[in-house]
Amino acid sequence: MKNSEKARQMMDQISQAYGNEEIKTLPEVQKFLLDNAQLLEKTEACGLVATKICKEIALYALSHQNEFPKALGELHKQLKSEAMKYDATAMAAILLPVWF
Repeated sequence: MKNSEKARQMMDQISQAYGNEEIKTLPEVQKFLLDNAQLLEKTEACGLVATKICKEIALYALSHQNEFPKALGELHKQLKSEAMKYDATAMAAILLPVWF
């Protein structure tokens, strides 16, 4: 899949979560989704946006365990694979000088 297609698909996933009725009542969540959607629109950096959203969802989940929206869990599942690839590449790039 081309990067622009992947970015469009990710934007659709973020938009779907953003438009969810439960999330409309959570300004904190709406803000980080909107900020990351804008970053995605500017850069098409799918991996970076995926990892940022997944990390923010995880932090939100820790502090809001009793009222965690299902739509956020779904978005996390959709973006997790892309985020893990990005994180692994970043970690390898950081550790490469240490290894050799």
